[in-house]
Amino acid sequence: MFVLAIIPARAGSKSIKNKNIIKIKGKPLIQYTIDEAKKSKLINEIYVSSDSTKILNLAKSNKVKFVKRPKNISGDNSKTIDAVKHLAKFYKKKKGFFPDYLVILQPTSPLRKSFHIDEALLKIIKNKKADSLVSCVKVNHNYDPESLMIIKKTGYLKFKKKLRRRQEKKIYYSRNGAAIYVIKYPVYLKKIFGPKTIPFIMENKHSIDINEIEDLNELRKLIK
Repeated sequence: MFVLAIIPARAGSKSIKNKNIIKIKGKPLIQYTIDEAKKSKLINEIYVSSDSTKILNLAKSNKVKFVKRPKNISGDNSKTIDAVKHLAKFYKKKKGFFPDYLVILQPTSPLRKSFHIDEALLKIIKNKKADSLVSCVKVNHNYDPESLMIIKKTGYLKFKKKLRRRQEKKIYYSRNGAAIYVIKYPVYLKKIFGPKTIPFIMENKHSIDINEIEDLNELRKLIK
C-alpha cells in the first residue's frame, strides 16, 4: 500500500494576499500543514503543488518534494482536482505507478494534526468498499436546514421548515473546509468524491478554515 499526500497551494488569493505563506506566530501558514504531514506514520511521500516560486522554495527548505503547477490550472477558477490529476500523472511518469491512496491536505486547515491524518487513513483503508473520505464537522442545530428562515418583503419571518425541538432534529454535518480528503485509486484521476464517500468527524477546535481576515485573527488566538 502506498499513500501520496498533496498540499495544494496556489500563489493567488482574492480574500487574503499571499494567504498560504502569511506568517502566523512567526511561521508561514502552509508550514503548519507541512509539519503535521511529515509526522504522519502512514504517508509515504509528500508533494507541495504550487505555481509560486516562494512556496516551492519553502517546500524545498523543509525537505518536502514539490511539483510546479502549470498556469492553466493555477487561476482563480481552477479546481483542486486539477492539481490532483496533474500530480498523479507526474508521479506515474516519474515512478512508474499510481499510488493506492491520495491525501489532500489544504494549507488553510492549519489546526488539523498528524493523528487526524492517520486516523482518517486507517478508517478508509479498513473500509474495503469506500472509495473516498472527507473530514466533517457537526453542524450546530441552530444552523441546520430545519432552523432556516427568510425575511419576506413584508418584513416578517418565514420559517422554511416546521419548527422542531432540538431533540427531534436530524443531525447534519458539513465539510470542515478541506482539512482531509482521502481518495482511492483510480477515483482521484477523475474526481475528489467517489460514489462511496465516508465521513471522518473532527472537532470544531481543529476545523478552522482560513478564508477571510477574521479567520486569521481567530487562528492567532487559538495558536499559543
